[in-house]
Amino acid sequence: MYEGINTIALFKDTLTGTSGTTLSDPIDIRDISKQGDFTLSYIVNGTGGGTAGTTNFSYLGADTFDGVYRVPSGAGAIGTSGVADGNSDKVNFTPVVTPFMKIKVVCGTSNPSLVTANLNVR
Repeated sequence: MYEGINTIALFKDTLTGTSGTTLSDPIDIRDISKQGDFTLSYIVNGTGGGTAGTTNFSYLGADTFDGVYRVPSGAGAIGTSGVADGNSDKVNFTPVVTPFMKIKVVCGTSNPSLVTANLNVR
């Protein structure tokens, strides 16, 4: 039986400043994750013709939509984009069971990053 893939747009050329953090809007995954397959698809670019800083992706979970989002114990990391312009990847990850999620972007100390990312869930 085919279970469709849901794509959630998270960021579109969103600036994350040097040593900065950006959070996605809350994602309700109660009804969209039938098989538990998660893939973060991203592109990281620099600003003003420069290279992007090292950019880390992780997830946070909460029990309620307006709840406190926390990094799960022993989990949470998704992937890292190195220092360059135009880095892109698709990274599979397995989150802990949580009804609501946010994706967190943390930029390193060298340069800001422009991030475009989607979450694909099946």
